[in-house]
Amino acid sequence: MMKKTTHGVGINTTDLYYPTKRSSMKLPISNDIYSFDIEVSSLFYIDGEFKSFDYDLPPEYYRDIEKVSVPYIWQFGINDTVYYGREFMEFEQVLKDIYEEGCYKIIYVHNLAYEMQFLLNIFMGKYDITNMVCRDIHKPISFEVPELHIIFRCSYMLTNMSLESSAKKYTSIAKKSGDLDYNKARSPLTYLTPEELSYCEYDILCVYEIIKYFRDKYGSVFKIPLTSTSIVRNELKKRVDWWYMKDRWRNVPTPAMYLKLMACFSGGYTHANILNSFKIFKNVHSQDIASSYPTVMVTEKFPVKPFIKCRLDQYTDDRKPYYAFIMLVHFENVKPKYYNHYMQVSKCLNLRRPVIDNGRIVSCESCDFWCVDTDFEILISTYKCDYEIMELYKAKKDYLDIKVIKFILELYCNKTKLKIKAKSDPYIADVYQSSKASINSLYGLSVSNVLNQSSDFVHGQWTQQELTKEFVEEKLSDAQKSWSTLIDYMAGIYVTSFARKNLFMQIIKIDVDMIYSDTDSIKYVGDHQDIFDDYNEKLIDKYKAVIKRYPELTLNDFMPEDENGVKRPIGAYEYEGRYDFFVTCGAKKYAYTENGELHITISGVNKITGVKRLNNIKDFLIDDLTFDYYQSGRLIHYYMDSQPNFSFTDIDGNKYTSTLDYGIVLQPTTYTMGVTDNYIELMKFYEKERAIFNGKQEKTICQTK
Repeated sequence: MMKKTTHGVGINTTDLYYPTKRSSMKLPISNDIYSFDIEVSSLFYIDGEFKSFDYDLPPEYYRDIEKVSVPYIWQFGINDTVYYGREFMEFEQVLKDIYEEGCYKIIYVHNLAYEMQFLLNIFMGKYDITNMVCRDIHKPISFEVPELHIIFRCSYMLTNMSLESSAKKYTSIAKKSGDLDYNKARSPLTYLTPEELSYCEYDILCVYEIIKYFRDKYGSVFKIPLTSTSIVRNELKKRVDWWYMKDRWRNVPTPAMYLKLMACFSGGYTHANILNSFKIFKNVHSQDIASSYPTVMVTEKFPVKPFIKCRLDQYTDDRKPYYAFIMLVHFENVKPKYYNHYMQVSKCLNLRRPVIDNGRIVSCESCDFWCVDTDFEILISTYKCDYEIMELYKAKKDYLDIKVIKFILELYCNKTKLKIKAKSDPYIADVYQSSKASINSLYGLSVSNVLNQSSDFVHGQWTQQELTKEFVEEKLSDAQKSWSTLIDYMAGIYVTSFARKNLFMQIIKIDVDMIYSDTDSIKYVGDHQDIFDDYNEKLIDKYKAVIKRYPELTLNDFMPEDENGVKRPIGAYEYEGRYDFFVTCGAKKYAYTENGELHITISGVNKITGVKRLNNIKDFLIDDLTFDYYQSGRLIHYYMDSQPNFSFTDIDGNKYTSTLDYGIVLQPTTYTMGVTDNYIELMKFYEKERAIFNGKQEKTICQTK
């Protein structure tokens, strides 16, 4: 049974057509906005029956017990009309009712990965699931059900934000929160209050308003990009021509070279100084790089021709200005020159006798390492070691195309100039949000790896394609014809490398006073402003070098003014302020007080509920600090493909039997912030051995045992 809650408009179609893989037919796409959502109870076998989660039971209890799930309401939107039903399998009839022989419909779901698992109860054994686009197993972005003329799309992948945050950004309505207690054993028979139904209704209306924003922007539902990265990709497509793309296709590496490039790729530098872990510091300063990744894309030179193998002796100073290099290096007798460590354990091959600092190499007897020349220069300048280049490849390098650089600078300029005005002017807010989202997606565009698209859903099973020679060749062959390859992957791996260099070379100048760093920020004590001022001054020289290459650019393009007339150079270190107190216990684990208010950041722990665990910042150093179910906010996802038929009693006393095979169980869990014995021993060693005089590091090399 379906119930209408608001009034909507009639169905209309666009003049775009969707080519199906099942036939040569091309069908029009409805320009109406369809949306879908469900609410689910997760149940656990406790004391001989299925019940809601019991927060008084220890985590160990839930390790092996049976778990099941059951949807108790579904919501379906046609534009701003919201319908709902209680029995999940009734939704199949809705899909049949909206079926049109000559028209496709796109249904948006905010977090399609979740709803798809339940939709399998309708589709499996009855309908085909085709044209799957996904980023990983159980992570669909879009898929088609051709018999029903339906395309499902994920609105979360479009906004890359929660529904609540997306609604705040793109709509004038707000997702309701706190009106629905998820830890209740509800069934399709459970009475739902008007407030609870309103909560469900607003989830659909939020999706409608979000998609309406993008439909208005792009002209039709079908033209809306699939992901946030696709948005910036489509904008950049408008700026380039066929000749630009021809160069991109020529630069697609061979399969063997592509795998070597993948081995060289690494993300942002995130690390805590082992000297300063587990210590509370007063008056901690914070510096942040403005748009770090976009900065290197407009100021650095990248490989612009395919890499070719070359003689090992060709890595010389006189060739470095003209060529980019990737290499396999054998290191021996590796020892640190500084207290902050760069080499990643996960990237090392044939690693022998390492001393490890939270995933970073302090010292080792030997290892092999694939890297780009930028990383190599950092390694040999921050470690005392013997090394031998085993393989070497070179490519001519130059700045990115002027069209790309102009696009990035334009986005940065818009973001800088409109930030304050966007708070009061809705039109300017739209422009600002678009620029901000686009510039934040540029990094994802630059490192798009075609070989990551190796997951699929075939005959009801998720599959992960092995990187066979045939698979790699097929993907790279497709890339040589695709207009999605707007920035070469070989250039993309340098983006993060340059960003790490811009960060890490400042870190070692501070060294002993550096406390914590994450991708584009540095937390430290002491007066080191001159280091950052010097960096910012030299940044101007980088701008001028680019301008010399592209005279149509000016310094103002790199240094736009904000609304107050203050110049904001792209990539400059900006002083973010001072923390009253700061403490870190490793990567993605820190707490601080600012204006007397306590804040925490722990990967996977809710910042709002988690901070309630602490009375003060000293509590962050409690041994085996544990956040309970409520405080952690963490949920374990269990994907169920063969649930048994089960019965349970809901909160109203109704007995309900579920026959659904597919579902997802969301189980709360605790989090304990532990530390390894090896890390403790390493901290003790450094505390004992470090050379300090009058609070400053002596100019000696830090040695290990």
